[in-house]
Amino acid sequence: MLFPRFRSKERDVRSDVERLTLVQNSIAKVIGEVEQELAGLTARIEDARARAAFLYGDMIEGESDDNARDAAILADAERILVRGDRRIEEIHLNLSFLIDLRHRMTAETERLQAYAAEGE
Repeated sequence: MLFPRFRSKERDVRSDVERLTLVQNSIAKVIGEVEQELAGLTARIEDARARAAFLYGDMIEGESDDNARDAAILADAERILVRGDRRIEEIHLNLSFLIDLRHRMTAETERLQAYAAEGE
């Protein structure tokens, strides 16, 4: 044999698209997980903010018997909320990266399919 055999263009593209599809499916799964984490964390932070606001309101109106204890609870709540807000920012950055990656994967799959449609 003078020249080695090569797979057909269609087979090469099909293999490439199958590999990309596996990665795309993994990315879609991770995006779903990140979105669930974001929704859960956002709900917990909003609940914590509401609780802190009520506690602060009670302190301001003098309805609390132990101001030092309540002040410590509020300081701890503020620390936790700040950390939660930072985590939300990080999740948004991760989500943006993953969505961009998904778009790039989709574009590459479409490019390969157009290439295959051109024929030999």
